[in-house]
Amino acid sequence: MPAPDLAATDYPDFYRSLIAGETVRPRVPVHPRLFIWGPFEARLQQPDIMVLGSLNEGTWPGAVDPGPWLNRPMRRQLGLPAPEEEIGRAAHDLTMFLGARTVMLSRAGKVDGVPQVPSRWLLRLKALLDGLGHAGALQPTANWLAWARARDHVAEHRPVSPPRPKPPLDLRPRKMSVSDVGIWIANPYAIYARHVLRLEALPALGIAPGAQEKGQIIHEALSRFTRKFPDKLPPDVVAEFLDCAVDAVAGYRAEPRVRAFWLPRLARFAGWFAATEPERRRGVSTLLAEVDGRYALPTSGLPFELRGRADRIDVTAAGLVITDYKTGQIPSDSAVRDGYAPQLPLEAAMAAAGVFPGTATTTVSGLRYIRATGAEPPGEQHIVNLKDESAGAAGAKALTGLQRLIARFDDPETAYEALRRPRFNYDYDDYAHLARAGEWSVDGGEESG
Repeated sequence: MPAPDLAATDYPDFYRSLIAGETVRPRVPVHPRLFIWGPFEARLQQPDIMVLGSLNEGTWPGAVDPGPWLNRPMRRQLGLPAPEEEIGRAAHDLTMFLGARTVMLSRAGKVDGVPQVPSRWLLRLKALLDGLGHAGALQPTANWLAWARARDHVAEHRPVSPPRPKPPLDLRPRKMSVSDVGIWIANPYAIYARHVLRLEALPALGIAPGAQEKGQIIHEALSRFTRKFPDKLPPDVVAEFLDCAVDAVAGYRAEPRVRAFWLPRLARFAGWFAATEPERRRGVSTLLAEVDGRYALPTSGLPFELRGRADRIDVTAAGLVITDYKTGQIPSDSAVRDGYAPQLPLEAAMAAAGVFPGTATTTVSGLRYIRATGAEPPGEQHIVNLKDESAGAAGAKALTGLQRLIARFDDPETAYEALRRPRFNYDYDDYAHLARAGEWSVDGGEESG
């Protein structure tokens, strides 16, 4: 059967619908004497004790569903079986299971806090047994529920506190990238693990390329195009950009995910980029791509070096426009102004100090994000709204904030505490398991630290 002709955006829903009714269990048993089987597998076995679970109405037996396409009369005219036949097969399974030597019948009293109705089979068994004078036959032989509750009961609750390491001053970092400064503000423990313990997360073996690799490809494609055409756009921007994108993705072309999804998205972004780039280049004398800089930051203690790589710098008569490329969410203007997303302002401060080579001026006139998704819309440009503040002033303020942060952690009593603050995103914290964040963090809790 040929594969259906689907748009890439429809594929996830289509795939989910195909696997919704499938159950995949580990092949390795969880216990040498305990097995979890489906109805068909269980009918082929002869266990000593059979535990039948989920005996709730709507689960076992499941709710009758005639399907979204044919009503009952249409099914009858086409000779299709009635939906109730599935209940008959499930009832047959149940009667086969009841022939085991020892059978335990169980169900959930509540699911997600909602009371559940006993299965019709439990109700009929109870009615039958009551009529035969065996009213207590379905009563448990032991207080199983109390045993389960006792297993989960904790006599004394001892909450785990977040780790608060206090390394010696000579081990604390004295150089940092502008991107790491944002992590330092949000979660000092990650800086401790990376810069003090020198731990780096290793990629999982055999894992498909993900968001990180996608971001690297987008950055490389844009950087290649900017370096290739720093002064003037080519006649065919889309074709030239796609050439740069194909070169950037060369190492991943064997991956089916890249071929099927990323290359079409890069093509859509190329169209958006070609339509918007001429306006961005208006009044620009030259472009700089992937510009590295180092800034010896004045501090009251030991020297501290700030490192940064500007994705793109536009040199204009009014000053420098510093651009950061994004494939994920763009920080809000308030986060940039308030110092919670300090990367662009710190790059502005470095530019004002003249540490980026190739810039004829140290005046910064604007901060900008370019977001590449290839979805809808395929790209987005966002100029940071600094309100009444200039980009240079925002950079100076960010630099002052960083100096305060350095001074704070130059105190031996200041700990590199693991934090979870509502305004920050911790989805990509490589050190959450070392900090045991799942044991002490509460989503949406009050900000600490």
